[in-house]
Amino acid sequence: MIDVIVPVKGRPSKLERALKSLEDQTYQEFEVTVVNDHSSPEDRNDIAQICAAYKGTINLIDSKGTGAPAARNFGFGNTQNEYVLWFDSDDILLPHKLEHDIQMFKSNTFDFVVSRAQHIEKGMLVDRYWGKQPQTNKGAFQFPFQTMCALVSRAFIEEKSIKWNEDNLSNDDWEFSNECMIKSERYTFSNTVTAHYNVPDATSGSIGSSLNRIKIESQFKAIENIARLQKKHDLKPGLYSRIRIIRHRLFLLQACLRNGYYLYFMKSLKRLF
Repeated sequence: MIDVIVPVKGRPSKLERALKSLEDQTYQEFEVTVVNDHSSPEDRNDIAQICAAYKGTINLIDSKGTGAPAARNFGFGNTQNEYVLWFDSDDILLPHKLEHDIQMFKSNTFDFVVSRAQHIEKGMLVDRYWGKQPQTNKGAFQFPFQTMCALVSRAFIEEKSIKWNEDNLSNDDWEFSNECMIKSERYTFSNTVTAHYNVPDATSGSIGSSLNRIKIESQFKAIENIARLQKKHDLKPGLYSRIRIIRHRLFLLQACLRNGYYLYFMKSLKRLF
């Protein structure tokens, strides 16, 4: 049995579409938990009505923390099935998603399985994807999967004490996926597209739709946390990975300047190398 955990903050119309994609799954051995992340009273009421209209049973709970990472952790703590899929409310699962992933799990003993998500930009599918074959060098800085790409064993998450970083409001999925990769020797990847990822824009209301100072700091911290975890496991990034991280840090420093965070820019220069 699979637990599908859906954090949501406002945007009830997008939640309705996400839940419709769950109704259409060819594999129906799953339970849905929607975690309300401090939506407005009006949105909370709309969310409750959408959940009540769902063709199945939904457990609607209110997160005690703040932010999507806290909502994901809260949902995990209030569920108990063998497998877990975290699924953001603005994305869509294709009808074969759960069946495809559970069949991969049953083909061997894995900690998690990863399939791909195709990008949607301005309502149109484009030739870009989340989810790729992880590099064998665990010291590499990589982004092996987006939130909905991985079906995960609950036993693995509990045994390795993996949690979504509630202090990280941006790139928490990058940090989470790297921690899973570093702590596991048993995972597999499929090139099959099983979901659609809505790329955030300025009108989406998504956490990834803009880079303010808090999000810039969160991305710096994600890089530092991954590096700290790699060092703990005696892993070293290669030259290509080091160059990628320097480029991303430069991107974050440029974002500071674009947004007028000049003092913060000066303080963050030391993080470049």
